Amino acid sequence: MATMRDIAIRAGTSLATVSRVLNGHQTANAAVAARVLEAAAELGYEKRNGKKLKQTLAVLVTWPSTSPTQTLRDSQYAMMFVHPIYVAAERFGYHLVFHFGTPEGKLSSSLRWEIATKQFEGALIVGSYDTMEHTYVRHLRTAGIPFFHLSIPPVDAVGPLSYVAVDDYAGGYRAGDHLAKLGCKRLLHIAGPKDSRDALERQKGFLQACRDHGLENRQISVFQGDFHEPAGARCAEYLLKQGQLPDGIFAANDMMAIGCMRVLQAAGVKIPGDVRIVGFDDVVLASYVDPSLTTIRVPYEDLARIATEELVKQIEYPVRKTIKVRLEADLVVRRSCGAKA
Repeated sequence: MATMRDIAIRAGTSLATVSRVLNGHQTANAAVAARVLEAAAELGYEKRNGKKLKQTLAVLVTWPSTSPTQTLRDSQYAMMFVHPIYVAAERFGYHLVFHFGTPEGKLSSSLRWEIATKQFEGALIVGSYDTMEHTYVRHLRTAGIPFFHLSIPPVDAVGPLSYVAVDDYAGGYRAGDHLAKLGCKRLLHIAGPKDSRDALERQKGFLQACRDHGLENRQISVFQGDFHEPAGARCAEYLLKQGQLPDGIFAANDMMAIGCMRVLQAAGVKIPGDVRIVGFDDVVLASYVDPSLTTIRVPYEDLARIATEELVKQIEYPVRKTIKVRLEADLVVRRSCGAKA
């Protein structure tokens, strides 16, 4: 078992400094503190002072929140996972702690300390922003803490990674196929962030469906969004300024679809009479807006439950094979697309 003296030697600092850093004091130099925590993680140090909550899981969210609008949207999205994760964790006797990512893709000082001193037994990684995800994986692996993804890991990920994920490509394809079958000849996609694998897969699936229905590139357009409602509003304003509306719109998530729909309606555009709209996620608001939003439903409860159950198994029975589960995203037909349910 590694001691603080071992850490001091590895980090090249004093025993007193190691003690201050491991006890959470902020008086140490940031660079020295980072060196101490890295050494503690590499040596497998476990803090034993009676303050640690036993049976704790961390929920590590990959995206940063950098504005009030993003904070609201991201909190709503995170809440879709919180309750099912809580229910599953409670059933196994585990507590939860939560951490969000940072804009620069680095660990916060508090999370770095929690990982280095093993304040939790395992972690669930939520979201698909590559930079933050790589950071989480690297530090968790160094500390020897089990983790499980709630999305397909990055293609450049090193080593086997367990995950449960929705099939975003198939969901995007289903949206494009539905709009094309309704007779839409001019289609627009409001894309999600360029650094989100979920968004990129949804876009790929949508574009492939359009091609399979014989639509040419000139009949398909893409507006770059960011998963937030104002991006959908900006798209609508752009379309109104251009003076040529598409027959159908597929937004990479519901909030952008709702933002777009509201601005178009305010300008007198009839939905679905003039434009048919489909979203992705099936958030609570989707069934309450007018007209109610046709969308691709993400099975949040199943994703959270499977990930939590498999992580607990991984903690309690470490020698386990890599688990890979992909779930279907169903089309939920409501009024915004003009088709009967």
